[in-house]
Amino acid sequence: MKKVVLFLMLAIFATTIFTSCEKEPDPQLLSEFVIGEWQSQDLLLGDTEAYFTVNIESNQYTLTLHVGDQFAELPVEGYTVDNENNVITIDQPQMPGEEPSDDVVPFNVTWVEGGTTMTWTPGNGGSDAPTLQWTRGD
Repeated sequence: MKKVVLFLMLAIFATTIFTSCEKEPDPQLLSEFVIGEWQSQDLLLGDTEAYFTVNIESNQYTLTLHVGDQFAELPVEGYTVDNENNVITIDQPQMPGEEPSDDVVPFNVTWVEGGTTMTWTPGNGGSDAPTLQWTRGD
């Protein structure tokens, strides 16, 4: 009987040691979450209904504008992420017919780790950029 009790105590002790040593995974960062392919909600650009798709890679993104069954892939642009404040700042995309710009557009990002959606709200108050609701497409 003493051997059984001793064995059970050792088993409980060993289990406690091994389970308490398991490290929790690090939380996902916004800079990791945004990587991939995303599609926006339908938007009104002037009088035109459109939506965007974006392929976000490390430090660059490619935005595609979709109007009906027509689309235009815009030039590759850069971006930065402030993980602490959940802000993504994109280089101003060059829309068809517009001159290139050196401007940047910051967005406050609302997201949930492991989720499939995120919302970008323009962060500088004076921007005419729309609020964008993205759904993961990959």
